[in-house]
Amino acid sequence: MIKIGDENYLFSPFGSLQFMLEKNEGSTSNMPDLITTRISYGQDIFSRGMPGYGENNFHKIGLFGKVVYGKNSFLLKIDSRGANPFQSYKNSEGLLMYGRKLIDTESTSLVLGGGLAATDTGIQLGGVDIFIVPLPMLYFTYKNQIFSTEFEWIGLPNAKFVLLPQNQFRIKTDASFAGFNLPVDIMFDTALAWYPIKEGELKDYFYISAGVSHNVEKFRINTENSVKYHYFCAYGEINATAFGVRAGYAFNGERIVTSSGVRTKEDYNGGFYLLIQGMYKF
Repeated sequence: MIKIGDENYLFSPFGSLQFMLEKNEGSTSNMPDLITTRISYGQDIFSRGMPGYGENNFHKIGLFGKVVYGKNSFLLKIDSRGANPFQSYKNSEGLLMYGRKLIDTESTSLVLGGGLAATDTGIQLGGVDIFIVPLPMLYFTYKNQIFSTEFEWIGLPNAKFVLLPQNQFRIKTDASFAGFNLPVDIMFDTALAWYPIKEGELKDYFYISAGVSHNVEKFRINTENSVKYHYFCAYGEINATAFGVRAGYAFNGERIVTSSGVRTKEDYNGGFYLLIQGMYKF
């Protein structure tokens, strides 16, 4: 939940169901090493409607599948969001990727590959929209006692960095792209986190943090109209992995409206927001 305007709140309930089957270590079965599937659904609900439009309910639908066999990974991802999901390629995205693990050590892993993406690229050739493009696939991780990092490029790139990953006090940074309208679409989250449990299996599962982030929220009205909010946030968080609560204040933002190719901007002066999340393993 976040305050968008005077007495207007955005509520974003979201849930996903994931199935994972992993081959036991030492097994002689011919089954894949890992099979993961996930289906997700959510809504963005404006309590008083989208300012300037009649819509107040936007849907988010996602399908994901991954199969790992030895050093080979196959990935399929389909997402759509908007007032009318799957209305066109402008509010949908499909990825079909293949990657091969080239490095696999205790400290480093590297997967390289590529595939095809079907989405609204914003590219035109001869007046024709180009919506199928080749994309690289890259997954890289590295860790030591000083820092750990993770970089993933499957569709849009995102990265994670943790300074002093074994310490009780850690600096955590995430960065990702929400699109290609730079620098507006660059999202980040930087926090100082305290892990109070010193020893045992639970020492990395519970933390208290304070941080700053830049968030982007996009809403596709129809094929010609869209609205985007981007804003900075200061927040505090308590997270126990299976359950977490984050509360803060959004500030210094903009509301960007695209209507029939014309883009206009207005200030979004902030509001309180609350995020509650949890998960359960069956």
